[in-house]
Amino acid sequence: MPAPTTTDQLLGNLRKSGLVPTDRLSAALAGVDADDGPARVLDRLVAEHLLTPFQAERLRAGKYKGFILGDYVILDQLGGGGTGQVFLAEHNVMHRLAAIKVLTVSASADEVARERFFREARATAVLDHNNVIRVHDLRKDGSVHYLIMEYAGGISLQHLVRRLGPLRWNVAADYVRQAALGLQHIHDHALVHRDVKPGNLLLTHDGTIKLLDLGLVRLATDHESRLTERVDQMILGTADYLAPEQAVSSSTVDIRADIYGLGATFYFLLAGRPMFPDGRTAQKLMWQQLKEPTPIRQLVPDVPEEVAALLHRMLAKDPNARPQTPADVVTALVPWTKEPVPAPDPALMPAPPARRGQVQGVPAVSRVSYSDFLLEELAHPTQTGVQTPRTALPNQVSTATPPPRSAPLPVSAPPTPRAAGAAAPAAPIRPSWSLVVAAAALAAGLATVIVVALTK
Repeated sequence: MPAPTTTDQLLGNLRKSGLVPTDRLSAALAGVDADDGPARVLDRLVAEHLLTPFQAERLRAGKYKGFILGDYVILDQLGGGGTGQVFLAEHNVMHRLAAIKVLTVSASADEVARERFFREARATAVLDHNNVIRVHDLRKDGSVHYLIMEYAGGISLQHLVRRLGPLRWNVAADYVRQAALGLQHIHDHALVHRDVKPGNLLLTHDGTIKLLDLGLVRLATDHESRLTERVDQMILGTADYLAPEQAVSSSTVDIRADIYGLGATFYFLLAGRPMFPDGRTAQKLMWQQLKEPTPIRQLVPDVPEEVAALLHRMLAKDPNARPQTPADVVTALVPWTKEPVPAPDPALMPAPPARRGQVQGVPAVSRVSYSDFLLEELAHPTQTGVQTPRTALPNQVSTATPPPRSAPLPVSAPPTPRAAGAAAPAAPIRPSWSLVVAAAALAAGLATVIVVALTK
């Protein structure tokens, strides 16, 4: 599909796209001369709110397929990763915004990627919490699988720190407390996130923290544990926030691995950098096993001693020495988060998303056309739209009954009982040779680790 060079070519593509009814298109273009060219026409339609800038850029490049998926019109691209693309969409009749995660065509053909996508859908169906992005539906359009999720405008904590630098300790503590509330809800439903990091924590306009991206979620039911062992024979997570035990066995970790990731996120928010900012991925994996980070109070002296002590307990190498549930983290932070934190500066937040005008009677585009679009666009994704760190999101329905919160998910060893307030000694975890082999293979230095089969 070559880029249109004349207004007639553009209008032909626009009619085939199904984005703007003919009567509204004619009215919007009443003052446009045919000799003005495609650029002038597109600018006019964007100014009239009949197209979004994302749609206009696609049409400018000659794309006219794939703007309508089921009942939703694609408005923008929010992000993407190796197996999926995340779009901002608007319901065709209700004009409600949603985030839609689309499994790429190549990932749909891959058993591991497809099973993980379905597992994400089943796992997140039961979640309903203010600090977790909600998922509404799992749908299939031809060969295309996609999740329909809550859209919550905001900025990730990763991007927030990049723009502002380190956060004040009380602000960071409040954000971590909110994230822990979301993780506790996940834990109550027998789930483990396995990729807690600043890029997966969204700060909304009103100051709410929402946990994103359950693409690596693990379920603790017997069936899902077998699936985990079959599908997840690799290191899963992100090196800067990966618990030591997760680098050894991703398929057996429990909620305490998420607590480690939240502790590493807390450190990042306070210091403005990860615990181990230098080195390749392989080195970072080894350091997570063997090396203690610089004490946070050496970098940020005004952090209260009790808050710093909690942070370093969350980062204990031994899972038994950490807080055992996210609720324990919340309880420890309550005395330090009593003062409300103001909402973020609106100037730091993304502008409200572009929306179409209240278009009535937008014609449906054939399902085949969207599949054709995905074959072209998702197999070779373009760089249009706002690119953000991978923001995978959740969906659909499970009838599994979650275990009570008092029964932590089993990992390598059960928690060791101890008196309240007593600190358990942190036993260093010795890396297995399989980890050394995996770490060597990771020397390419990718930031997100989804690598190398491990053998024990």
